[in-house]
Amino acid sequence: MAKVIGLVNLHSDIEFTGLTERRPVASVSFLGRYGIIDFVLSNMSNSKIDAIGVMIQKKPRSLFKHLGNGNSWNFNQKAGGVSLLYNEKYANDPKYNHDINNLVENIHFLETSNADYVVIAPAHIVTTMDYNDVITAHEKSGASITMTYRKAKDADVSWVGCDVLEIDKDGLLTGKTINKGTRKRQNISLETYVINRKELLEIMKKAHKISAFYDLKDILGYLCDEKQIHTYEYKGYARCLDSTEAYFKYSLEMLDIDISSRVFKSNWPIYTNTNDTPPTKYLANANVKKSFVANGAVIDGTVENSILGREVTIGKGAVIKNCVIFSGSKIAPGAVLENVIIDKRAKVEKKLELKGTETSPLYIKEGDRV
Repeated sequence: MAKVIGLVNLHSDIEFTGLTERRPVASVSFLGRYGIIDFVLSNMSNSKIDAIGVMIQKKPRSLFKHLGNGNSWNFNQKAGGVSLLYNEKYANDPKYNHDINNLVENIHFLETSNADYVVIAPAHIVTTMDYNDVITAHEKSGASITMTYRKAKDADVSWVGCDVLEIDKDGLLTGKTINKGTRKRQNISLETYVINRKELLEIMKKAHKISAFYDLKDILGYLCDEKQIHTYEYKGYARCLDSTEAYFKYSLEMLDIDISSRVFKSNWPIYTNTNDTPPTKYLANANVKKSFVANGAVIDGTVENSILGREVTIGKGAVIKNCVIFSGSKIAPGAVLENVIIDKRAKVEKKLELKGTETSPLYIKEGDRV
């Protein structure tokens, strides 16, 4: 049986307005109780990959707190557990602070492993991918590199800015471009790769020789002319959280049971940190429809098509529609909120009518009082 290690690649250069001011995308709250990184870590765990390196680009503090020792994701600590790979040398230099340099700075993670293959996956592209299926296809192909993709039917409105893979009839990569939203159907890269460990070490050396600014996507695109790079089509759930608007849209999309059941499956658990909080308390005026409410909330108003984090308080007669409210926030009695994202521990007390739009939600900063 092949030995496999995993890398969670957080070098995406993606920001959510306000939400990522002090945290990376990976640790932004999702569905009230998860972090976005929980999905890729759960995929690794469910695929029986026990040694994981998390390649942190910037703002590491919240990730250190969220990940801890990795026990929440059922990683076998004797087989490796979670290693936090941070490139302090180039942390404040954006041009040099890329994934290849992170791996070079933390090369011991690869060199001390006896793994045959490395699975590399991002956090901002949410899937329920079984990496064992990709590894099996990778072994059968005989290639040293496999790139995953999906056949998108909405590439004119989603996945804009993502890589498009050009694939021949044998399933080999022939080129790579950027999706500019000009076509509906595209082979969109999911930025998830299976690479032979020794091959990855060679790729790192080659990238450095070609350009000090080359990241992993750059070097893989460069190599498609001289190496056989196999591709694998993934057909399951996949969403790209590449903007505040996408985050808001795909968060509320999860309130549709047909969609959420594609992610939260009995045979594919999504793990996260647990908190010691009491059950939600519904008071006399509570009226909750099609919403996700985490533990510890206290509700005395109307909540519709919204996501409430832990220990959120909704005051008497307040009306909350199409909102994402992070843990510890308090909404005053009589407030009316629609299409709003409220960060942790914020308080709505004076401005009682707050409205954004579905495509441009209003954002309230962490800890603010409005």
